[in-house]
Amino acid sequence: MANQLPPVLVTFDADVLMAGRTQVWQEYAKVGTCYIPEVVYDEIDHLTGRAVEPAIEQVAREFMRFFSDSGWIATDAQETHRALEPSIKNQSKQAMLVVATAQCVYGLAQEHPEALVIFVSNSQPLLKRLASVAAPNLCGITGAMLLNWARKGERPPTATQQLQSLMRILAERKSTQRGNSRIQDAAVGKTGTSASKFTGMRGTSELNSPIASTKTNHTGFTGNRSATPRAKKPPRIREESRDYEPAVYRMKSITPPKKRNSSFLSGAFNFLGALFFLTVAIGILWRVFDVRGFRKTFVPALPQPVQQFVKSIDPK
Repeated sequence: MANQLPPVLVTFDADVLMAGRTQVWQEYAKVGTCYIPEVVYDEIDHLTGRAVEPAIEQVAREFMRFFSDSGWIATDAQETHRALEPSIKNQSKQAMLVVATAQCVYGLAQEHPEALVIFVSNSQPLLKRLASVAAPNLCGITGAMLLNWARKGERPPTATQQLQSLMRILAERKSTQRGNSRIQDAAVGKTGTSASKFTGMRGTSELNSPIASTKTNHTGFTGNRSATPRAKKPPRIREESRDYEPAVYRMKSITPPKKRNSSFLSGAFNFLGALFFLTVAIGILWRVFDVRGFRKTFVPALPQPVQQFVKSIDPK
């Protein structure tokens, strides 16, 4: 896995494609995945019906038929660079096509930083222009170099150098990422270790505390076993066992307090009832004995309600 070569993406300009035929285009695909800039695709499609020469129109139609089933990919990637900007504002159609193709190829390289992008063109000024960009994963070769690479497996020296440079960059990038991940793991491990040390110190302090030592000596796991055992004290009877009962049971055993309002009302009713029965008893006794002198003496002293009640009983 460490020596695995990066993937190779091959892209073309219009002149290289129009100089080949179906068999040549099929051999190009042996080198890697083939991409065609969208501006190049539009230009060839335009030549299928408006080419100046019939031979060029025939090649354009043949390529369009080949492309539909070839598995090639049309890309609209675009990335500007100072070296790829047009030198003058008013340019010809051919010059604008060259600039758009170069920007598309550079954009494809930016979209696939871990792949080697091979740009195939027979225009040396265009190849030099792309080389001035100094992209680590972009390399330009001619159509003859690509065809020799596809047929004989001989990689061009320029492509070999760029491939080795890209592999070093990717290896350094992975090493940096691996180092960063190790630093993060070490930080996490150190945090866990400090937490465990804190826990260990806490446990040690608890074991070294007088209470812990007393408990240990009492159970007999540590200390001098030859020492005279202490006499066991009889267990105390827990008289306050009711205090350890659950709260719910204590609440059940407590009689709820009586309400003041109900006790006051019941007392008032009892007093009025007693007063009523007392008045009735006095009236009955008064009727039974019927002592006139006694009545004359004590009747005025009776309360007015009692006198009225007695008069109602005794019509005399």
